[in-house]
Amino acid sequence: MKTEVSMDGTKFLINGRLTYESAAAPIQGMLLNSRMVQAVFDDECPETRERWRYPDTGEWNPDRNTNEFCATLPVYRDHGLLAVTVGLQGGGSVYDADVYDRYVNSVFAPDGEFKQPYFDRLTRILKAADDLGMIVIVNYFYWKQIEKMPDDDVVLDVTARTTEWLLQSGFRNILVDVANEAHAFWKRDLFLPENVHRVLDVAMNTTVGGRRLLCSVSTSGGKQLPVGKWLEMEDFSLPHGNGCSAEQLTAKLNQLKGTSEHKARPRPVMVNEDGISMDNFDAATASGCSWGFYAQGYGSGYGEWGKREREKTYDALSGYQTVPINWSINTPAKKAFFDKARELTGGAG
Repeated sequence: MKTEVSMDGTKFLINGRLTYESAAAPIQGMLLNSRMVQAVFDDECPETRERWRYPDTGEWNPDRNTNEFCATLPVYRDHGLLAVTVGLQGGGSVYDADVYDRYVNSVFAPDGEFKQPYFDRLTRILKAADDLGMIVIVNYFYWKQIEKMPDDDVVLDVTARTTEWLLQSGFRNILVDVANEAHAFWKRDLFLPENVHRVLDVAMNTTVGGRRLLCSVSTSGGKQLPVGKWLEMEDFSLPHGNGCSAEQLTAKLNQLKGTSEHKARPRPVMVNEDGISMDNFDAATASGCSWGFYAQGYGSGYGEWGKREREKTYDALSGYQTVPINWSINTPAKKAFFDKARELTGGAG
C-alpha cells in the first residue's frame, strides 16, 4: 500500500507530509474533495433498476460504473483533487417517490450480510486511489437505505464488521463518514444527532493490530452542527454546506470552530458535500476548511437539478450523483470546480 492519511491538529497529512505543501499556505493541510457516492452503485429492485440504463447501450452495468470511475481518478488527481466520498448505501439518484422509496442500493442485506460484488468494486476503488496518493472517504449509511435494515443491533454489528473489513484490507487511505447527514429526517432514534455517537463509538473502537480508522459523521446542510457526544468524539468535522450562501457557510464554519469542543481539541474541518458554488468553495477555504464539490445531475427532481430532464446521450450526462453517470469533467459546472482546484493547488498533493 502506498498512501496513508493522518492528521496533525487541524491539518491532514498524506504519508506524513502536509497535503498541498507546495501550494499557498491557506490550502496546505486541506483535502479538496468531491462527492462521488454512487461509485459502487447497483439496484436490486427489478422495477427501478431499468431506470439506470446507459443511453449508449440501453443497459445498466455496475461494473462499468465503477471501472469508469476508477479510470477517471487520474484526471481528478491531475487537477489537485485528493479525496472522494464513496457511499456504501449511495445517495439519492432521483427523488420521485416511485423510485426513491423502492430502489435497493446497499452493500448490506437487511440481516447484515455483506454483498461481495459491492465490496469487490470498493476494493478496486481503494486500490486505484491508493496508487494515485488519493483518499477515499467511505460513507457507511444513507437514510433511505437504512430503513431497509430495521434492527439497530444489526446496524451496530455491521458498523463493526465493515470497519474491521476496511482495516483488514490493508489500505490506509481511508477516512470514515459513518452516517450521511445525521438528522431528524432519518426517522431512526439511533441516527438522531443526540444518539449517532453510539454508531460512531463502534467504528472508532474497532481495531485490527492496534490500528483504528479516523471517523466522523456528516451534518446536514443549512445551520446544523454536530452536537453533544458526537461533537466531543469525532476525529474531524464534516459539516455540509447545502442550502448555505457563502456568507452563511462562513458563519457555520466559524461557529463550529468556536465551540468549546473544537477549542479544546482543534481538528480538521472538511465540507464533503455542498454544491457547485465557487463562492462557497472560496468561503470554505478562506475559513481554513476543506471543501467538497457536489453536482447532483439533471433529471433528479432535486432543487435546480430537477428543472431539466436527464440528458439523452452519454457524453452529455451531467452531475456525479444521478445515475447513470459520466464521470468525466464534461460540463461547465464540473470544469469550473476542477479548474479552480488546479489553480489553487497547481495539481500538487
